[in-house]
Amino acid sequence: MSKPKLSVELTEPDRIFRGGDTVTGVVRVDVDKDIACNGLVIQIGWRTHGRGNVTSKIGDSVTAFQGQWQEGESLEYPFELKALDWPPTYHGHFLNVDHYVDARAKIAWSFDPKASAAFQMVPLQAPADSSAAKANSLPAKVFVALILMVAMVAVFAGFAGVVLGLGWIGLPFFLLPIGGIGFWFLKNWLPKYLLGNVECELSDSLIVPGGSLTGELVLKPRRSVGINGINVKLEGREQVVSGSGSNKTTHRHVFFEQEETLREAGKLMPGTELRLPIAMEVPSNAPLSLNLAANELIWTVVVRIDIPRWPDWVKTMVFQVVPSGESVTSDAANLAMPKAGTESSSGITFEESVNHLWQVRADRDQRDMLVDAIAGLTFSVTAIIERRLLYGGDHDANVYPQGHSVWARFPNPELPLVLFVPHDMGEEFEQLGRQQWTGQATVVGWDDDHGRLQLAVES
Repeated sequence: MSKPKLSVELTEPDRIFRGGDTVTGVVRVDVDKDIACNGLVIQIGWRTHGRGNVTSKIGDSVTAFQGQWQEGESLEYPFELKALDWPPTYHGHFLNVDHYVDARAKIAWSFDPKASAAFQMVPLQAPADSSAAKANSLPAKVFVALILMVAMVAVFAGFAGVVLGLGWIGLPFFLLPIGGIGFWFLKNWLPKYLLGNVECELSDSLIVPGGSLTGELVLKPRRSVGINGINVKLEGREQVVSGSGSNKTTHRHVFFEQEETLREAGKLMPGTELRLPIAMEVPSNAPLSLNLAANELIWTVVVRIDIPRWPDWVKTMVFQVVPSGESVTSDAANLAMPKAGTESSSGITFEESVNHLWQVRADRDQRDMLVDAIAGLTFSVTAIIERRLLYGGDHDANVYPQGHSVWARFPNPELPLVLFVPHDMGEEFEQLGRQQWTGQATVVGWDDDHGRLQLAVES
């Protein structure tokens, strides 16, 4: 079925917007057949793409048109929408965050045609709920309490096993908590046995890009201690989660790392207080801290006292890199819009999309969110053909008149696909049999009945 072609053109495509700025432009519609539009919706928002689960938010939305489009018309619909004020545009290794103006035409008995245009957004300030505390694990006291509770339950289970006559079967229940408590003891208490109470804090947990990170390490050893050195490491990393439940996987990528020596190898004397200042520069182009559900940018400072043949004393402190509120260039903001020539205008490949879908296929909400995010994007697709089907034609959604639907699968992972094929390409797919096909195809939706990603093959 023919459908109108949409495109979004921004008035200032190269501008760096602030939160709340007005984004203007036009949505162009080229009509090749008389068709009824139930609503041309233009909206602004952001979404993530990359290795982690998709997170998104929609801001302002307007319905620019509703009615009949005539064959041969080329129409323009202007828009003015307010940019959301968080998160910033970011492009990294596992994580990308983009702000978009999206247009969708609601067409009956067809997949809705879509178009998008990305723009850069740098916020003036972080929202109140973006605390770096979210990136931390449970507080130490709570963590210890949980460990002790689990250990008590395990010991009780082991004791019950002995009482019930299970003999050696109950032994692992004793050994596991003892091993866990032993490891925790070695890691936390043995360094204190030599070093005494060590204090280490940052002066401020909120730092702007290019700012100075300061703090102090204070210790008074109980005994004479030989050390290999005292080091401090500044680290920025992406941390994203893909999938859920048993398919949940966490991916980490360190994008910045800098280490400095606070004290060289030598000996610490007992009873002598040692005060070591911490002073490091945060890069001027440092990405801002982010906590977007399954997608995070985390900045930490790790202080380590390296004790030979003894557990090291280590403390990890999380801090936030926050907006400076000053004007920035695209280089300073670490922004890079998707380049032409990538697999799609969003910068994500079909293989990445399939891997995401495979991991979240059992989670309907996550799956539908991801399919909606990539719908309308054209990829270079490789598929293993399974069988060709016939369908009714115009009454099916977004299919070609007298065309075909072909069941296929992606090679690895074997995600099921359905390809909508133009009539004049039917013979080509018939000759392929069960061989591999490669070509251009546009994502149009998800087949709930058969659990297949739907794509329209480009003729």
